[in-house]
Amino acid sequence: MFLYESFVTLILAVALVGSQPISQDNGGALPTFGELLKRHNIQLTLPALVDALRNADPEVRDLAAQKLAEDRANEAIPAIKQALASEKVPWARMNIAFALAQMGESIGFDTLEDNCNNGGTSGPIRARSAEYLLRFGRDSTTCLSGVLDLLKGGSNGDRMVAAELLPRYHKLSKEDSEKVFTGLVEALHAPDPAVRMAAGRALADFGDTRGIAELGRAIEGEQEQVVRSQLEEDLKMLRNKLRQ
Repeated sequence: MFLYESFVTLILAVALVGSQPISQDNGGALPTFGELLKRHNIQLTLPALVDALRNADPEVRDLAAQKLAEDRANEAIPAIKQALASEKVPWARMNIAFALAQMGESIGFDTLEDNCNNGGTSGPIRARSAEYLLRFGRDSTTCLSGVLDLLKGGSNGDRMVAAELLPRYHKLSKEDSEKVFTGLVEALHAPDPAVRMAAGRALADFGDTRGIAELGRAIEGEQEQVVRSQLEEDLKMLRNKLRQ
C-alpha cells in the first residue's frame, strides 16, 4: 500500500502540476503566493499585483492572479480578465482562469471547461482543469469526457491521473456511470503496472458491485506481486464499502 500511494502521489504531483514546480520550505510546508511573489521582488499592494499581471514572467502573472483571488480583490477582476485574454502560456492561462473561478467569474469556469474539451491541449492541463472544476463541485460532463479520453488514450501518467479523478464524479447519468466503470475495467488490464494499480484503487473508490468480480479476475491473472497485493487490498476495500 505504501509503495502504491507514494508512487501515485509522485505521479499526481508531476502530471497535475499547473505551473512551475514549487520547492517546499518551512519543514515541508508549501510557500504562500505572497512569499513566492516576494522572491520575484513583487510588492503585495493592489497596484503592484495588478501591474504584475503584465509581468514578462508567466509564473509572476500566474501568482499575481492567485494572490488577488486569495485577497478577494474584486476590483482587480477586469485586470485579471484582461490577463486571461492575453495569456499565451497554457499552464499560466489555466491558473489565471482558476483565480477567476474562485472569484465567481463565469469566464474562469468556461475556460477550464474548454481546456477539458480541447484534444490539442496537453494531458496534464486537461486533467488539472478537470480537477480544478471538481473542487467547486462541478461534475462537468465535458470534463468527464476529457478525463475518460485520457484514461483510454493518454500517457501512463495521464491514465493514472484520470483513474484517480473519475471516482470524484458523483452526479453521473446511468450512461456515464457505465462509461466510467468500463474504462476503469479496461485500465485494470493495462500493460503498465502503475496504471493497473491506479485503476484498481479507482474501482474500489467508485463503489460499483461489479468491481468485485473484475478485481477478482485481475488478481487471478496478475503476475507482479506488488500489483497483486495492492489489488487484493482494493478488493477488500470495495467489499467493506458495499457492506456499509
